[in-house]
Amino acid sequence: MESNEVFKFGSSLLVPCVQELAKKPITTIPSRYLRPDQENQVVSDAGSMPAEIPVIDMQALVSKESMDSELAKLDFACKDWGFFQV
Repeated sequence: MESNEVFKFGSSLLVPCVQELAKKPITTIPSRYLRPDQENQVVSDAGSMPAEIPVIDMQALVSKESMDSELAKLDFACKDWGFFQV
C-alpha cells in the first residue's frame, strides 16, 4: 500500500438528536433504525436467567484446587451475562 493513498469512509447521516426525537410522539420506529436484513432476536427471557449476578472469587482463580471450577464460572459469566461481580 502506498503511503499517499487516501481512504474515504462513508459520510454521516444527518439525523435528529435523541432529544429532538423525544419531543415528538412517534408510533412507529423510523425506517433508518430498522434492519430487515437481520432476523428478529429475543433479547431476554427473564424466566431463563438466574436471579443472581455471577460472583467470581479472584483468589480461587489462582488456587490449584479451585481454579478449574472458578474458570468455568468466569467463562459462564462472560458468555451468558457479559459481566460479573468480584
